Amino acid sequence: MSWLQRLYQTYELASQNEELQAQESSLMPYYHVNQNVQIIVTINDKGDFIHAEVCRDANGKVKSSNLVIPATNPSANRTSKPVAHPLSDKLQYVGKDFYDYSNGGKDDYYHLYEQELSAWCGSKYAHPKAKAVLNYVQKGTLVKDLLGANVLIADPDDKNKLAYPKQASDHPDSVLSSLNKNTTGVFDQGAAFIAWRVTATELGKQAERGVSETWRDKSLFDSWQQFYATLDSTDGFCYITGKDSPLASKHPNRILRSATNAKLISANDLSSFTFLGRFTDDDKSIKAHGLQGANISAVVTEKAHAALSWLLTRQGREDAGQAVVAWAISGNETPQPTQENNEIAPFDVEENIETDDLEEEEANPFAMTDDEDFDEVDDESEHSDKGEIITKESVTLELQHKNNLGQTFAKHLNNTMQGYRQNLDAHDQISIITLDAATPGRMAVTYYHEAMPNDYIEALACWYQQFSWYATYKDAETNERKLTIKAPIPKLIAQVAYGSRLSDALKKQVVSQVLPCIVEGEARQFPWQLVDLCVKRACNPLALEHWEWEQALGVACALYRGYYLRQSDHHRRSYTVTLQTDYNSRDYLYGRLLAVAEDIESLALYIAGEKRNTTAQRYMQQFANRPFTTWRNIELALKPYENRLKSNRAGYLSNMQDLLDQIMSRFDIEDFSNDSALSGEFLLGYHSQKMQIKLDKQQTKKAREDNKYLETDETA
Repeated sequence: MSWLQRLYQTYELASQNEELQAQESSLMPYYHVNQNVQIIVTINDKGDFIHAEVCRDANGKVKSSNLVIPATNPSANRTSKPVAHPLSDKLQYVGKDFYDYSNGGKDDYYHLYEQELSAWCGSKYAHPKAKAVLNYVQKGTLVKDLLGANVLIADPDDKNKLAYPKQASDHPDSVLSSLNKNTTGVFDQGAAFIAWRVTATELGKQAERGVSETWRDKSLFDSWQQFYATLDSTDGFCYITGKDSPLASKHPNRILRSATNAKLISANDLSSFTFLGRFTDDDKSIKAHGLQGANISAVVTEKAHAALSWLLTRQGREDAGQAVVAWAISGNETPQPTQENNEIAPFDVEENIETDDLEEEEANPFAMTDDEDFDEVDDESEHSDKGEIITKESVTLELQHKNNLGQTFAKHLNNTMQGYRQNLDAHDQISIITLDAATPGRMAVTYYHEAMPNDYIEALACWYQQFSWYATYKDAETNERKLTIKAPIPKLIAQVAYGSRLSDALKKQVVSQVLPCIVEGEARQFPWQLVDLCVKRACNPLALEHWEWEQALGVACALYRGYYLRQSDHHRRSYTVTLQTDYNSRDYLYGRLLAVAEDIESLALYIAGEKRNTTAQRYMQQFANRPFTTWRNIELALKPYENRLKSNRAGYLSNMQDLLDQIMSRFDIEDFSNDSALSGEFLLGYHSQKMQIKLDKQQTKKAREDNKYLETDETA
């Protein structure tokens, strides 16, 4: 029950926070529901009709408005059984004259609505707006008034009957645009939902009576809450508050947008199979003492469910009936476990790879020496010489590369997380909950975890740091693709492991496996099965679109790196995001060789204007299984492309050949000739080398552009 208690506490604190209540997604009042409304009727406080209108969006297009309305437990959970809301409801409920204007195919539900509203207005908690609505509907002119206001559509053959059109296009810009067809294939205008606006008749009285919209009047909310709390006469011990109070007989639904009727707590069968003999409840005992299994007061369950719905709308993530949300009881902003770290604070690799720090450059293994000679290349080409030196009279610019990208990213991440730590009180409670609606009517808590703020932030930072790798994201301002370092989200891991067409059930399963690894930190080992599936998928580039393969490659590297960073000391391997030039593992070195061979061939194909996969890409899966044999084939296939580059990219070719020699020299002879299958580690060497070459080219191009500015300044 701890999750219910935390949600109840969250509601109590959030409802007293004026700043939170002023936000667009404010906390839902309990004993109320959100409802799609199609028609708004304006009356005065004496119950006289003024005008009516169809709901529209900001652009003037007919569209339902999602508004707050009072509800009873039965009406909030109604399905096929007719149950009325107490104030706002469908036309067939609130229209006393609806049955006279209908085609007779519907039962008359007005008496149910009048009974609910009359009980409220006859109590000591009655509200003036509710009384005005009751006075108006009892006149029995609602449908007539709506027809006169051209809000409803009359039958062209009988003006005293409502039309039942089959096509909404026959009546453009009408209420039909926001309705759905019924089971008989026609539009039933009786299904249009009515909300009320009540204005003051006397000038100067409107300020005293508050806002005219009933869905915004807090005094109306309080009036209904106080009245409805008196209706449940069964008192008992509430497990949440520890006090005797009126107990809930039913619990709210409408928590998830994708499964509005799914309920977390449901017990409605005393005679068949619900309890399976565990309890001895019957109608008499429930009426006298409440339920034996789950005694929760009506107010507590309403507040807890309202808080959960608010949290999911405000900051949760929902997909295919599964929702995940993390929150602080105080209501302070909390980072979500399923959001990408670049959504919290983007990290641009291209900005952070460049440095003028001489101390860092002196220890940099990527620094080039003055005796290296490389040719200039065309600015328009994306393939430029690696580490070229640009000379203009006395101006010499030697490119230096920064090998602390991982450290820079970690510092950037720690600064971001420190901001969240400062916003959260040290003793604030962080809760993480996962909900899953397996069927349209039932929902379950599939995961729940509590942590102190510092522990939760550290767990998130640990995930973002250990499972980080190169990836791309779209900049919201420039709409450009940028290179970043980030950890994959559970949904992306599922798509890479099982393909983009995976079922919702499989996607939920992956989320349930990955989420504990995120929120519980290093205490949770990552499932090897997911790592293995992603590695195998990344080794087969021909089966995927190019962008899809690059995405799979980044995810596979991230998971492989994170998996071994979370192993015990004996099995732990410390991989870095940036290229490890001093790491001499056979698998890692083979991956580096493949990346260099691919870059040489891709440049040759680019110069020739050919667009096709390189030999390295075509042989990648075979290379992973038999590296020694396959490398010989790739090396032989590379010769024609090297000959092509000798004439116009000699500097680049010399540089790449030197790099191949450097990598080859690091192999142990027995390791190199070993033809056994490579582990996923080769992908790390492949991708790190590939990214390093790409970043070197970008730096070279920028250095060349900067040098042009220097030349311009000198001539000026």
